[in-house]
Amino acid sequence: MLFLLMGGMDAYALTPQQKRAKAKEVQMRKREAAKRKAEKKRAAKAKAAKKKRLKEGKPLLYVYTYDLRSGEKLAATHITAQNIHARPNKKPIINKATDAKRARVSKGLPAATYWIHAARLGYFPSDTLYFDHRKDEDSVAISLYPETRLTFTVTDSLTSRPVVANLIVRRPDQSRVLQTTSDSVHSLIAVLLDDRVPYYTIEATAVDYFPFFDTIVKPEEFRGVIMQPREIKSFVLHNIYFATGKTRILASSEPALNELYRYLNSRPKQRIRIVGHTDNIGSDRSNQVLSEGRCREVKKAMVDRGIRASRIEIEGRGEKDPILPNTSEQNRQLNRRVEIVLLKESSL
Repeated sequence: MLFLLMGGMDAYALTPQQKRAKAKEVQMRKREAAKRKAEKKRAAKAKAAKKKRLKEGKPLLYVYTYDLRSGEKLAATHITAQNIHARPNKKPIINKATDAKRARVSKGLPAATYWIHAARLGYFPSDTLYFDHRKDEDSVAISLYPETRLTFTVTDSLTSRPVVANLIVRRPDQSRVLQTTSDSVHSLIAVLLDDRVPYYTIEATAVDYFPFFDTIVKPEEFRGVIMQPREIKSFVLHNIYFATGKTRILASSEPALNELYRYLNSRPKQRIRIVGHTDNIGSDRSNQVLSEGRCREVKKAMVDRGIRASRIEIEGRGEKDPILPNTSEQNRQLNRRVEIVLLKESSL
């Protein structure tokens, strides 16, 4: 009888696998209970914080930041916020970075109107005006536009060696984005551009070189600054555009015309000859007439800006002097050009 009883107990003993499963189940129940307790505690804490905010009159404000192109949230964006009526030297009410998980900052703020500023490396900073918020919680989304980093070199057109040159990059309103001097070793220049701006103008000047003027419309297509030694006595005026088969200058040529005017205006004794070139599309006679007419239009643009007509000569060369064979559209585009030849300075 005793033997049967002991055997019956052995028959109901747990196997090692069952013991582990039971222990795991017990641990899971404990974790779930702890989780419910923590959630209840957080809810109570949030309720108490909300009650405190309502009592103090400080609604909760969340500030989120996004990439304007991709729409993705941006972590580590520095946020500052200040009441618009605060005195200038007062410490900002918010002065911290967005968190890595939700790309936000939060703060209980008195209901008022605030300037909120967001800044992040590699992006243009952005500001927004946030008006009174009376709700217990509110949010603001600020989108930042990514910067375009342009790097280029300043080199000699004959030797391709680096050139020491003074560089100025301007926006269309003539405000300066960059003013620096290239070095004689690497001559590598970097500048941050906003591709929402329609174009930038670049001017480079160096001893014993002709000034360089160009327009940056698409940074990825900018070939860099190529300086021409003064012994060449001429340079191509880039980014002058005409209506197809006509002498009319297009509005997109304004930056290049302004740069040429700036050069002539800064050197009141300098005389120039404007030489026009075309491709070989059309007859010799029509191309000759076209090149002369385009030179006259460029001269007129300078005279209209205040340059004396006596300082400017014109010469139409038609299709006589191509720099490349007219065998492709790309070559023909390079052959259609306006060249500036420097003449002996006036004694006036």
